Amino acid sequence: MPARSVAGMSLDHLASTLEGALVLPGSADFDTARLYHGRTGEPAAVVRVAGATDVLAALAAARAEGLPVAVRGGGHSNWESLPGALVVDLGDLRRVEVDGGPPAADGARLVHVGGGATWGEVADELGRHGLAISSGDTRSVGVGGLTLGAGIGWVVRRWGLALDQLTGVQLVTAHGEVLEVSASSHPELFWGVRGGGGNLGVVTRFDFLAHPLAGIVHARLTLDGSDLAALVRAFRDVMRAAPRELNGSLMRTPAMGPDMPGQTTLELAWAGPDEDAARAAFAPLLALPQVQSSEVAAAQYSDLLQEAPVPPPGMVMPTIVDENGWFESLDDDLIDALVAASDAAGAPMFLVRWLGGAFGDVDPDATAIAFRTAEAFVLTAGFLPPGSTDADAAGMKALLAPFAERALGTYGNFTNAVAPGLPGRMYPPATLARLAALKREWDPDNLFSRNHNVLPGGS
Repeated sequence: MPARSVAGMSLDHLASTLEGALVLPGSADFDTARLYHGRTGEPAAVVRVAGATDVLAALAAARAEGLPVAVRGGGHSNWESLPGALVVDLGDLRRVEVDGGPPAADGARLVHVGGGATWGEVADELGRHGLAISSGDTRSVGVGGLTLGAGIGWVVRRWGLALDQLTGVQLVTAHGEVLEVSASSHPELFWGVRGGGGNLGVVTRFDFLAHPLAGIVHARLTLDGSDLAALVRAFRDVMRAAPRELNGSLMRTPAMGPDMPGQTTLELAWAGPDEDAARAAFAPLLALPQVQSSEVAAAQYSDLLQEAPVPPPGMVMPTIVDENGWFESLDDDLIDALVAASDAAGAPMFLVRWLGGAFGDVDPDATAIAFRTAEAFVLTAGFLPPGSTDADAAGMKALLAPFAERALGTYGNFTNAVAPGLPGRMYPPATLARLAALKREWDPDNLFSRNHNVLPGGS
């Protein structure tokens, strides 16, 4: 096709240096390349990279011409909607490889995962080796975005966050370097990568320790949710005394049409194949008077990962207004306040994911996710119809204030908003200052800004 120009820049040179592909407006692939999670972006161009060298070339072109950069892993965020951006698409970097070296004493194996892989692909491949990584809950979520932001998975109480299982990364920096980053090589940068949310570079390869997991036992309980606060208290009381093999999530979901009525459910996962031990741990929850139905079955870890519905292209989406937080202690008064705030705002979605265990074993200063004393993560979300005003959203947000006021902090992976000052809620002051210092060193011009942006001068 003929040479194209973006912001006065001929892309001939960039196209000629790529092992991957440059997809431009007007090309046959452009309408597909600009899609992200069912939405249609308006990028200046999409670079489908084949490796770190292609990422270097794409970033060099963006820097030279002043183009904003959006990095796509799984494509679940809203941040690719920036018009005129150069999208660095990592989707072809999806190899999942179990290292041939000897396993650790506990059977854990080193695993190399491409920056464009999704968690479903990782779970499927590792399952063939009897291994697993505590990951995201959705098959199509990208390994990159989730890991860089934390990664609460179905085995978080046994192995911690996804980033806690990380041993190293290959990182392409804004300066034009390809670095191997680990505890022994650029250790401060490794600290920031684990929780800094993509502010410090493009990760083209993740190195994880994957754990032996012969199977899991899964339970799904449908509950009478008429007294949600009572359910949360009952869930809390069981989980506080539970072994770390037991992981669980209590959720109230809204109706999604005639075939998907609103309901309250409790999902439980026992990290291991011992069904008798799992049933003993599940028993206090199965015995709750609010239980309407229950299913308990042996499964594989990959079976836990669901596929999120993708809206059809062009569908006008509702405005989502949400709040979330890491909470140190869900005492009765706090539970009542959070449920009341959610109900007052008309927010039908309410989620409690229990933490503790291995999540809390990590020193708060060891990674950029510092809120390790939290016993639970809680989220609520409401939906405003298309055409709602900013004032409508602000009014709903104000009613959800207890989530922000009483939490240790906000979890960025469950917050799509690109809002000034949000990093100040995501990180304690000392952690934010440390991330800002890394930003000044590795990305002083803020090339990587389509994220929860930690500014070089602080945020």
